[in-house]
Amino acid sequence: MKLPLSLLTACLLLSACNQTRLHNEPAPIPPANWQGAHTLSSPAGNQQWWTHFSSPELDRLIAQARAGSYDLAAAVARVQQARASAVIAGAPLLPEVSFGASANRQKLLHGKGYNQLDGNDDKQAVDYFDAKLSASYEVDFWGGKSAARDSAVQALKASEFDQATVELTLLSSVANSYVQTLAFNEQLRIARLNLANAQNVMQVVQTRYDAGSATAVELAQQKSLVAGQQRQLPLVEQQAQEARITLAVLLGQPVQSLVLGNTAFGQLQWPSIGSGLPSALLTRRPDIA
Repeated sequence: MKLPLSLLTACLLLSACNQTRLHNEPAPIPPANWQGAHTLSSPAGNQQWWTHFSSPELDRLIAQARAGSYDLAAAVARVQQARASAVIAGAPLLPEVSFGASANRQKLLHGKGYNQLDGNDDKQAVDYFDAKLSASYEVDFWGGKSAARDSAVQALKASEFDQATVELTLLSSVANSYVQTLAFNEQLRIARLNLANAQNVMQVVQTRYDAGSATAVELAQQKSLVAGQQRQLPLVEQQAQEARITLAVLLGQPVQSLVLGNTAFGQLQWPSIGSGLPSALLTRRPDIA
């Protein structure tokens, strides 16, 4: 019995040492394109994003802000300064060419030259002409001039991104303040309408109370509701005025001269926003790029 047991044990040990074959399943192939009906709009289509609201008044305010903003004008001036610095920094890498010309005329006189000219007309005047043309080029052996040029170019790009950031911040702030102003005006209209309705209901309850068909509790509740509406009205008026002040500051003019039309909040057309976030948005963000 010992021999069969030994053979059985050896077979079990050999089977345990056997290497199990792993099945290499093919990896799923990711799709080459995003599956969806949404098509990404080109960056050029978002250059004038405020026009998607279909508000001529907002377009006018945006144009006024771009024309009257000192911050944006300073950013544009910094870009022009950086562009000029880049041109100056790249000048030493170019050959230097100089050209000069001169002309001279002399008259010959007798003796000391006080009285008469030389009798020969050909010798009365002598003309001299001189022209010089030179060119020189200094080899940028150590690369210092190229590095200075590259640094100036990168500084120009940074200035352009700063200008885009200032412009984007200004225009978005103007659009946001304008929409907030319309929203607070709409809230103010609703608050006044609610107050008028509450006062009308209070008059009805007061009439019923005088006739004995309403209790004092109902009248007190309606008066409390009217008082709450009256308390809410100044808060909404203050918020609407603060939004107008913010918009006037962004436009660079006093709030007294800010003229807005009768555009209602509900008349704005909200642009459609596609699903997902395209990665190309990162390249259009000057504060990230």
